[in-house]
This record gives sequence, C-alpha cells and structure tokens, in this order.
Amino acid sequence: MSSKLKCEHSHKGHSGKGYQPELINTLAAALKNWKTSDQNSESKTMKSGGGDVVARNIEKRIIHGSSRAIPLGCEAAGGGLAYPKESKFIFHYQIRKLDDDRTVIDDTREYGKTMELYSGKEFQLDFWEHCLGTMLPGEVASFTVPVERLGAFPPVDKKLRDYMLDKKGSAVKHCCGLMGLQQQGGLGYPDLDELMMKPEPLEFIFELVRVDVPGVTRKETWIMNPEEKRDFIPILREEGNQLYVKGDFETAAARYQEALNLLEQLSLSEKPGDPEWIELDKQRVPFFVNLAQCQFKLKQFYSVIDSTTEALSRDPENVKALYRRSKAYTETWDLELAADDLKKVAALMPEMSKAAETELKALETKRADQELKERRLLAGKLSVRGSLSGIPPT
Repeated sequence: MSSKLKCEHSHKGHSGKGYQPELINTLAAALKNWKTSDQNSESKTMKSGGGDVVARNIEKRIIHGSSRAIPLGCEAAGGGLAYPKESKFIFHYQIRKLDDDRTVIDDTREYGKTMELYSGKEFQLDFWEHCLGTMLPGEVASFTVPVERLGAFPPVDKKLRDYMLDKKGSAVKHCCGLMGLQQQGGLGYPDLDELMMKPEPLEFIFELVRVDVPGVTRKETWIMNPEEKRDFIPILREEGNQLYVKGDFETAAARYQEALNLLEQLSLSEKPGDPEWIELDKQRVPFFVNLAQCQFKLKQFYSVIDSTTEALSRDPENVKALYRRSKAYTETWDLELAADDLKKVAALMPEMSKAAETELKALETKRADQELKERRLLAGKLSVRGSLSGIPPT
C-alpha cells in the first residue's frame, strides 16, 4: 500500500452553525439504524479474481500477493483459507473514493498506527472481517464496496479517526444522539458528513501485517470468558514469580497487576458480600503482596504502602504485608508507622521476634541520628541569626 497518498480531509470539527436540519436528521437516522443495516445478509457473496464467495457485491483485487503458506490451523475442510473465531488481524487500511483523483479518506500509515480486529466479535463494519478473512499475512488487496454496505461507515469511521488522532470524549453519546449531533454540528468531520448526506461506493485497501490464531498466541484477557479468566490467573502468578526470580521486576509487577484486574472483573458479576465475591476478594491478597515486593525493588515506596495496605484490608494478620509495609515506611521516614508494623509482626510470628527487634533498634538509631542532625541544623541557624543581630545598621 502506498504511503505517499495524503488524506485530503479536514480533521477540524465544526461548530454546527449554518447546518441545515436535513443534515442533522440524516445523521441521527443513520446512527439509529446503523447497527441493523446489514443483519439480513447471511448469504453474502463477494466476487474476487479467484471467484471466492464471502460478501455480497464486494469486488476483490489483489495488489500484492503473499508468498506465505496458510497459517497452521487455518485450512478450510475442503481446502482454502478459514481463520478460526477470535483470530486477531493486525493490518493497515487505506480508504479511498472512486473519483478520478482516488481521494483518500483515511490511511493508518498517516497516523502511524495499525488496526487490530478480532474475528467473531461483531465489528460494526462486518464486511471488514469477511475481506480480511480472504487474505494471507503479507498480502495487500483492494476491495470495492457498494453503497448499500456502507450505511454504518461514516459514524464508525468517526470513531476510528478519533482513536487514531487520540481524541477523547468526542464521540456522539448514545443516550442522546440527536442532541450530541446538534451540539457538534454533525460527526465533527466535513468529509464524513458529506458521505452521510451523499453516500457513494468506496475502495478499502488492506495490508494484512499479521494474524494471531487462538491457541498459537496468547488470547487477550478482554475477550476471555469467565472460565478462561479463572484458569489464566494462576498462570499469571507463576509467570510473575519466574520473572521476579530473573530480576525483571517491572514485567513481574505487570503480571501481578493483570491478575488483580481479572479478579476485579470476575467480582463484578458477583454480589458484594456473597461467598463467591468474598472468595474472589481474598484471592487478591497474595497478588498485592507480590506486587508490593516488585514495587519495593523498583523503589516505588509509596506504591508499596498502597499495595500492602490493600492486602491488609483483606487479611489484617498477613505478616509479609506488614513486614514489607514497615520497610516502605522506613524508606519514606514514617518511622513510627514502621515501628508499629514491626511490633505486629513480632506478635503474630514469635519466630521473627528477634529479626523484628533488630529492625526496631535500627529504627531507633535512625530516628536518633535524624534528631541529632535536626538539632545541629537548628543550632547553626540560631548561631547565624545571633551573629547577624550584633551587626550595627548602616
């Protein structure tokens, strides 16, 4: 796909002044109906150079073929290509009009980002999945799409463009779409408003960079079902432990945090206080404790205090959490709090009383040294002030 073509649209929104009611009404109606516009097309056909049948009235043209073989596990029963559900497509796209200038509407290379799409997850431009499903990694192909398949395109492309431009909070709100359109004066992009008012066929050029097939590459947690998330949590713990032993504290911390996020997601489906919710909540304790140890190695002492406090809120007698928090308090010079935690450690685990006593003595020494420094500093300031007070005015 050529990266020399420039996107000839304006990324500037407009205030809405001077827009005819026809535009707002058209946009509102399209937003209301876009999710159901293509649901009656189960027998979609696409004419490609090889006669493949995938999506209705879409013409495929291969620009650059791929020399790669069909990925393992993606062979159709009768031959050919068939990616399994939840395959992850990583690709570039360029969208062009069919005018004489081949006007570029959007090009991911201009944004410096690739697009990712999971099959079987009801992407709002469903023909994208069908088109990508006919391609091999490394292939570049053009797909000419008729008007009747593009009713949802302008509002979906607005979302994609907002994402590519790192815009936040600019999407039309579902709860009051018409009001949002009136406030924005349309979708926020003149070229997309024009396509909404005057639909036309478009060309989609895809460059399939990579396909991650389920079972071969790790599935992202956001597409896992609850059972898969439960099974994945101990795997994350073991990976975190191994990374910690290797000294990769930052990545280990990320694994523990990912497990905590999964436990949080699972708990949202349970009623707070119910046995299932309590069990999930307790499972967070070792992850908070391990996360705190990584954070201590990374000298993130206030984060250590936060993580250990989270653990102790669920298990007040967790000795590891108390001891690690005391070490963090020592580093932040909260010596009284550090001493309190060490005393609790000694009370809960008598075999650690000698070690705790040694730590407490070290705290006393540190406190005494700090007090001595402060007294000397104060004495020095008073001495300077006294000497200056004896200087006669000039």
